[in-house]
Amino acid sequence: MRRTSSHGIAVVTSLLAAAGLTACSQEATSLAGCETSYTIGFSHPVGEAAAPKAIKRMAAEYAEEKGCIDFLLDNTTASNLESQRATVEGWITQKVDAILLFPVDPSAFTNLQSQAQEQGIAWLTYATPMEGEDGGVGFDSEQAGTIVADDMSAWIEEHHPDGGISAAVTTLKALTTITGRWEKPEAALKRLGVPVVSMQDCADQTCGLQIAEDALRENPDLRVFIGLNDDAALGAQKAFENAGLSAEDVYIAGSDGAPEALENIKDPGAGAFRTTAALEVLSLAHDIVDNSLAAITGDGETSSLTPAVLAKTGDDATIDELLAQLNG
Repeated sequence: MRRTSSHGIAVVTSLLAAAGLTACSQEATSLAGCETSYTIGFSHPVGEAAAPKAIKRMAAEYAEEKGCIDFLLDNTTASNLESQRATVEGWITQKVDAILLFPVDPSAFTNLQSQAQEQGIAWLTYATPMEGEDGGVGFDSEQAGTIVADDMSAWIEEHHPDGGISAAVTTLKALTTITGRWEKPEAALKRLGVPVVSMQDCADQTCGLQIAEDALRENPDLRVFIGLNDDAALGAQKAFENAGLSAEDVYIAGSDGAPEALENIKDPGAGAFRTTAALEVLSLAHDIVDNSLAAITGDGETSSLTPAVLAKTGDDATIDELLAQLNG
C-alpha cells in the first residue's frame, strides 16, 4: 500500500530516441566532496508533455539541492518502448543505485526488473506499480475522482435541482490504476439520478470533441461531461460551444492540471470547462528522489500516493502557482 505523500506543498497542486545513458545529470556539481553518493535514473515515457517536463526539472533541482546525488533523466518521448528499454538497459549496465520509471508496458520490463534487482539496483515505478518492486510514486486517483465528484454534485444540485439532464464520462480502462477518475463521478451521478448516456475510452481533444458531439446529438439534455483528463475535457468544451449552449448550464471537468487546461480554466470566456483535479507536481518530484533514496538506503518510506487539488475558475492564486511550477 502506497502512503499518502506528506511533503505539505503550499499549493496543491495533475500526467507520458535516444538510448543515451545520461541525458541530464548534475554529477559535476552535486558530487563534489561527497564520501557517499547515489545514482538515480528516472524515466518517463512522455517526455515531451508539459507536466512530465516540469516534474523532471523539479526532481533534478531537488536532487541537486539535497546533494551527493547523480540524477539521470532519459529522452524517451511518445511512449517509445524501444527508447525507454534502451535507456533502462544502459542504466543497469552502468550499475546505478536506483531506477524509477513509468513503464510504457510493464510486461516489457519484467526481465529488466529481475536483472536490476539481482545486481542490487532498487526498482521503483511511477504511476503503474509492478509486482516485486522496491517502491514507487503514484497518484491518488480515488481522491482525484472524489473531489471532482463532490464539486460536480454541488453544481448539479444548484443548477439542475429538478434533474432532466444527462451526462457523459470518458475512461481509459486499460489503466486500472486510475479508475477512480471515472468511477467516483459515475457513482455520484447515479446517486443524483443523472443518467450517463456515454462512457467511452478517450484521452485527447479529438475524441473528446467527437464523443460530446455524438452524445449531444442523441441526447439534447446532455449538460455534464467528465473527462478522463484535461484534453478530453477541452475537446468536449468545443462541442458544447458549437451547440450554442450557455456555459452557465453546462459542467465540464478534467484531470491533470495541464498548462492549456489551467489557462483555459483561469479565463474560460464562454467555455464551460472550469474545473480540473490537478496533480501536485512538486510533491511528485520530491517523492521521486526521496522514495528512491529510501529504497537504496533502507531508511524511510519507499512508496507514496500524491493527492490532487481542485483548480477552478475564480481561484487564480492556485492556478497561477500551478502554472508557475509547470512553466518553471
